[in-house]
Amino acid sequence: MRQLVPNRYTLFLLTLFLAVALPTKADRRTIQLPSTLRFHKGKQVNATPILRTYLEGLQPTLTQGGDTLELRFPRGQYHFTREGATEREYFISNHDHVGSRPIGLLLRGWRHVLVRGEGSELLFEDRMLPIVIDSCQGIELRGLTIDFTNPQITQLHILRSDTTHGTIFSPAPWVKWRITPTGQVESYGTNWHTTPDHGLAFDPKTRELLYRTSDISFPNKDIRQLTRSEASTMGITGHHTSPLLYAPYWKDAHLPTGTVFAARTGYRPQPAIFITNSRDIRLEDMSIHFAEGMGVLAQNSQDITLERFHVQIRPRSGRYFTTQADATHFVACRGKISVQHCRFENMMDDALNVHGVYLKVTAREDKHTLIGRFMHEQAFGYTWAAVGDSVRLVTSRDIQGLDGTFHVRSILPAEGTDLVGARTVRITFEEELPADYTPERQISMENLSRTPSVTFSHNLVRHNRARGILINTPRPVLIEGNTFDHVSGSAILFSTDNNMWYESGQTREVTIRRNLFEDVLTSLYQFTSAVISIHPIIPDLASQRRPFYGQGPASIRIEENTFRIFDTPLLHAISTDGILWRGNKIEPTKSYPKYHPNQKRFLFEGCRHIDIEPSDRTE
Repeated sequence: MRQLVPNRYTLFLLTLFLAVALPTKADRRTIQLPSTLRFHKGKQVNATPILRTYLEGLQPTLTQGGDTLELRFPRGQYHFTREGATEREYFISNHDHVGSRPIGLLLRGWRHVLVRGEGSELLFEDRMLPIVIDSCQGIELRGLTIDFTNPQITQLHILRSDTTHGTIFSPAPWVKWRITPTGQVESYGTNWHTTPDHGLAFDPKTRELLYRTSDISFPNKDIRQLTRSEASTMGITGHHTSPLLYAPYWKDAHLPTGTVFAARTGYRPQPAIFITNSRDIRLEDMSIHFAEGMGVLAQNSQDITLERFHVQIRPRSGRYFTTQADATHFVACRGKISVQHCRFENMMDDALNVHGVYLKVTAREDKHTLIGRFMHEQAFGYTWAAVGDSVRLVTSRDIQGLDGTFHVRSILPAEGTDLVGARTVRITFEEELPADYTPERQISMENLSRTPSVTFSHNLVRHNRARGILINTPRPVLIEGNTFDHVSGSAILFSTDNNMWYESGQTREVTIRRNLFEDVLTSLYQFTSAVISIHPIIPDLASQRRPFYGQGPASIRIEENTFRIFDTPLLHAISTDGILWRGNKIEPTKSYPKYHPNQKRFLFEGCRHIDIEPSDRTE
């Protein structure tokens, strides 16, 4: 049972805060949070309202710039609930829009703040958004771990799998579950409930995703709990302290007895850390054990560094999963994104995703003005451009950049009065638009100013769904010294899409160097046609006048990598100008049977200036 802090106790702690928040130098203040906020001797304190009150008190000073603030958490566990939390509405890209969210720690408008965790753990008990960095500059989070006491992924252990009679399974010990009147298994918490309908299957020993399983349906109906005698007659022997549940319609040959199944829905309300309209942000020596969306989602921000930022399974927890979606995701950012010396494992999606957002042109009002619409339900409402940003037009059928770069004079909501939250916007450009730049041509707008360079180096990516990393940006990309271990889809994907996801970014200059690819591509997912898949989505490739990716000979370099894989396809490229393949080691394994429908080591469609080392062209 929760024990909330009484008001008098809160006032006492605030007084103590003020006593320790004294300047240690002329340009620095250090705040040592009192140890009484931690879990101590069986007493659980809700840190949410105390931290909220104190951080709000610091707000006027921090927004002025000047001082550097170091906020220290004494090492320990800090519990957060939604009670007493700040609530704000944010339009978070690639997440479901849920209105106002309770927030654990809100850093808004701050300058030059170091939050030092000293190895502390922030535990969240409710469905909430742990940390927001909004309109900040020079923020560093260091030495913090974020986790939830009751994750929304429902882990199940399969005790008997029978393609004739169904499946007997047991929920993991920490799962709060119930069977609804309609016969569905539902997991729940204080302010949420979820009815899983699909999931992922993990090997109980290695925690790798099972070979050739992808996303597996969970027929969640007519579920009932078995008595011991019923279980015995169905072949379950021995002593079981956990409840035994029977799913009569769950008949899947891909799920052997002993499989650990992460049952889930596609719902993703918020990340663990949300960064918006900020610059010079550093996340260092941190761990994320669970989030109901991404580990970190950054949008409209600049110069972000992740160093030893791990999305990893909680030690000794028995879990087989981490985040509900990507480990890290960057939308409409600029400057440099650097992700180094990190571990990303057992996510329900990619380790890294970088892209912009296309706005579909729906109307032309005059020679300078277009109406654009956010097309995807999980990507709308944020400020797409600012005055002075550079924009170009791109066709959707053959994905061709049209002539001209146009600079934003103004951007306004096309409907209503508030730009934040708008689905359609009215953009007026300084330059005159050519007469045929109209909706009838099926074109979209791309913001060229909000595109970053990317360094992804010396990271470990393993045991996750879908892809290793997905990057779309016209600026330089370096992928170096990483290990991609049993990623279930392609290890590296480039995939601009102006038709369904509306994720922009014309990949032009890439170096993929000294990486290890270890038995990846064990299952099929969208666009996972080889270990490295360069796969822009082009409905009418035959109509293209020139390749969309690359910028001439050797602009995409794949060098000195080791491919230790069981199947054939190494590289599939579509509409790419300039690939160099040199000095790579190919070491076939016998880990699994070959299965991939693409049995060509190299496959090129609509490409030119391809230079593959002759000795690697054949097996």
